[in-house]
Amino acid sequence: MFMFEEHVERLVQALGLKSMPIGAKFSETSDERGIGKQMRICEALDSVRRRRVIVNLSKENCVCRGGRHIAGWQALSVEELSAIFMEVGVYRSKRIAETSVSKQPKPVYRGKFLILGPLVKFHVNPDLVLFFANPAEAERILGLMCFDGIKQFIHYPVSSVCSTISNTLAKRKPDMNLISTFERRRHKWPADKLIVSLPFKDFLTAVRSVDYSGYGKRPTS
Repeated sequence: MFMFEEHVERLVQALGLKSMPIGAKFSETSDERGIGKQMRICEALDSVRRRRVIVNLSKENCVCRGGRHIAGWQALSVEELSAIFMEVGVYRSKRIAETSVSKQPKPVYRGKFLILGPLVKFHVNPDLVLFFANPAEAERILGLMCFDGIKQFIHYPVSSVCSTISNTLAKRKPDMNLISTFERRRHKWPADKLIVSLPFKDFLTAVRSVDYSGYGKRPTS
């Protein structure tokens, strides 16, 4: 049995999750079981979700400038980062774009590799856990996390899927990513899905709370 198999089984069964939790971890070494093909971080997450594979991403095989920036491998200037958003017409002007992106958490280098894979296959503690969930599932995940006391989560509008990783690690808070319309189109993700990202310690709280919280198995009137 893998070290997180029981954790995953408890959450999936209690919440009726349609997608398995995804682990994410930065490391100086790759996972020998992982694939290392060229892709974006959002593409890697989609591969993990659909095919349940482990993916090793690095500066060398991450094909997205924004992704390399988010992962802390190749920092972009405010001007370069805002230009990515301007290319798809997110902001009205260059000045607004630069002001907006400058408010985002600054990515830092955390490791040569970003390892993404089904949490059930992890042999070590991940840095964070991500869920592809519908709104009802997301509400229950966040509710379980608050069993020991209310906790704030973060959400940055018009942010990329990969930014949920850096946001969660930078703020040490759960992140709710509504998935940009551009990434939904690219991957044909359904309109009712979003991403909830939990720091690993908050994931453990959610698992411990399943049997006791009204958001888990506990009967409610």
